[in-house]
Amino acid sequence: MAKSIEVAFAEVEEAWIRVRRLPDETVGSLWTFERDLWTRILALGRALMSLFLARRAWALRPTVYQRSGATYELVEERTSELGTRFGKVSFTRPVGRRWNRPKETVDLVVDRELGLAGGFSLGVMMAVTRLCAQMAFAAARDTFRETYEWAPSPRATLRMVDAVGGEARAFLEQAPPPDDEGEILVVQVDAKGAPMISTAEYERRRKPHRRPHVLGRHGRRLRRKERPRKRRTKGKKSKNAKMAVVGVIYTLKRTPDGLEGPAGKRVYATFESHEALFIWLRREADKRGYGRKPTMFLADGYDTIWRLQEKYFADAEVCLDWYHIVEKLWSAGECLHAEGSRELGEWIAAQTKKLRNGAVDAVIRLLRAELATIPKTGPGNKGKRERLGDIVAHLVKNRHRMRYKEMRSRDLDIGTGAAEGAVRNLVGIRFDGPGMRWSRERSERLLHLRCILLNGQWAEFAAHLARRRDVKLAAQPIPTQIHDAKAAA
Repeated sequence: MAKSIEVAFAEVEEAWIRVRRLPDETVGSLWTFERDLWTRILALGRALMSLFLARRAWALRPTVYQRSGATYELVEERTSELGTRFGKVSFTRPVGRRWNRPKETVDLVVDRELGLAGGFSLGVMMAVTRLCAQMAFAAARDTFRETYEWAPSPRATLRMVDAVGGEARAFLEQAPPPDDEGEILVVQVDAKGAPMISTAEYERRRKPHRRPHVLGRHGRRLRRKERPRKRRTKGKKSKNAKMAVVGVIYTLKRTPDGLEGPAGKRVYATFESHEALFIWLRREADKRGYGRKPTMFLADGYDTIWRLQEKYFADAEVCLDWYHIVEKLWSAGECLHAEGSRELGEWIAAQTKKLRNGAVDAVIRLLRAELATIPKTGPGNKGKRERLGDIVAHLVKNRHRMRYKEMRSRDLDIGTGAAEGAVRNLVGIRFDGPGMRWSRERSERLLHLRCILLNGQWAEFAAHLARRRDVKLAAQPIPTQIHDAKAAA
């Protein structure tokens, strides 16, 4: 055993000598020197890793020990490759077997002590999953390879995302509230769809595929002719989307110059359901003072959100997103004036001024009067009347949520910009790329990883997993789970 440590130490010295000699050996440009230096530093890192692993593998420990009520004995060795940030190194260590159970799975006692998972260090797993949370899996592997001169396989990458992502929600739920909190709590909710893999798409992808260059240009043309794409009918989902529901919680601080914020902004999201998010948000809001602090709740006009707000945030002051209402006014104005006309712009300016001054009823009366002037017959009049009628009904239903004058006088937010930015950064940028089709379970785990990333909690997350030392990589990635979106009624 001592010999293996001596060999590892000699490799470290040799690698260090190669690093020191490089300035004298390089005759090319700085680019050449920097490239070669990084390669030799990685080699030095692998040598140091081998030395560290050898020392830990052959450290003094009991030959016979107890684990989970069973007796094990260190009777054999196992050698395998370990993926580290510096590259793959050979790792030999003793393993334990149960007494009188030679065919049972061995106990990797040293791997457990070091916090290894599936032949990779936690540093590799965290680096790969962080990249996967930011970009497509293939691009993440390429970026990792560009930095470390090696990369895990596509299957291993999926296993890492599944394993680390499986720990993300529990970490988010146990995390304490931010330290720098304000006096007013704000909760915003929005949603955005991400394309999921459908049954038809899954079956198509399971079939053997011929490479495009094998088919040739005319072969690809023939294949498109044999399998033409059908035109989508009304109500047919274009992306086969599953909605990710996103919540944002932050606080506003009172200062001599007014309210400042957002402070301690954190985002939470799930593909499960609106109610699942609200249950989660309520727990987080309770941690941050809901019930003790003045609380604002903002969202757009989606009825399900407001129904759940009344159930989970009944004590909060409510506000319908200002920009949502302005879009409704534009839609109403286009029923009355030509699109893009000066009259339309002036009409919108007049109505938004009324809303800012608290004259919600005046706007509703005006729209009702305009609706009455539109004839029931004539080109396009039926559609205009239906649209304008729906907008009037929407304003009446949400009138108590449109106290914009009062809220502006108190320097409170009236728009859901934080939530809209969150759905774009959290869902749109990563999940809605060209050709992306997601499996239900993996998309949920990656969504939670992105929450941690956007919340600025990644270093805390890595430290949390390092303390536990029990992240496990499954033998296979999570099987694909299909989702078939329902067509609109």
